[in-house]
Amino acid sequence: MHDVIIIGGGPAGLAATAYAIRKRMDVLLISPGLGGRTNRKMELPWVDDYNVLVGESMVERFRSQIEYLDFLRVRTLVERIEPRDEGYCIILKDGKEHWGRAVLLATGAQGELLNVPGEAEYEMKGLCYSTATYAPLFIDRTALVVGDGCQAFRAVAELQRIARHVTLVAPTHGDLDLAVARNLAAMPNVTILDSYEVVELKGDAFVRAVVLRKDGEITELHTDAVFVEKDLKPNSALVADLVELDPKGFVKIDEMNRTSRPGIYAAGDVTTAKADQVLISMGEGAKAMLAIYDDLLGIC
Repeated sequence: MHDVIIIGGGPAGLAATAYAIRKRMDVLLISPGLGGRTNRKMELPWVDDYNVLVGESMVERFRSQIEYLDFLRVRTLVERIEPRDEGYCIILKDGKEHWGRAVLLATGAQGELLNVPGEAEYEMKGLCYSTATYAPLFIDRTALVVGDGCQAFRAVAELQRIARHVTLVAPTHGDLDLAVARNLAAMPNVTILDSYEVVELKGDAFVRAVVLRKDGEITELHTDAVFVEKDLKPNSALVADLVELDPKGFVKIDEMNRTSRPGIYAAGDVTTAKADQVLISMGEGAKAMLAIYDDLLGIC
């Protein structure tokens, strides 16, 4: 039986695995790949190369430490988690089983898609789902944000500080009555389009325009980039019947990443900690592993 089994190879899972190795723990990492969303970088026509986040290089360091350690990696997906005896049985898609005294869930979350023509073609070519990562590149540029909640408002607030103009396309009226949305609407370089639907993305090698519809009328807006900032969907189905989740499906954790069930921990975007940045996710992964180490040793 392993000391801990980590499910998920993104920033949180990688950092946790690296810390487990340093603590000489018997760790098993289950993930088809390593790096998670950091494996993909948005391309922009006015930028040749860049390094926005130091977290990207940190992820690469951890990945290089773990990538060739085949004895502690399983490259597949998990089917389910079952409590058994004094630990947990992790049952894989291929039917194989692995046992651990503790489990760390680091499966991340997914951005809600637009599901329109052009989305797949332009993803990471001027279209992405993380404003905070790329906002610093938009000095004197235009940007379009899709969303009608606090996540979208946060994106617009950050972009408007440096961009020439920001357009918020709100699919529904949503939370536009909140004070933060009214404050954004009053800014000279912000336009809010209430109850507009994105129906298509257009461009060449990069996204260049968004086709919108409202009340049957079609409008086409040109932009330097599109950020989809709808609600994130946590990949928490594996523990939905085991631990407490919030109304949106995020795993509830305490200050040391413990869930409501002893022996199951969670870190990164799948949790209520809102670790939506690489460095934060890595810190959460490291913190979770330190908690697991202390708990397995019975340290108060």
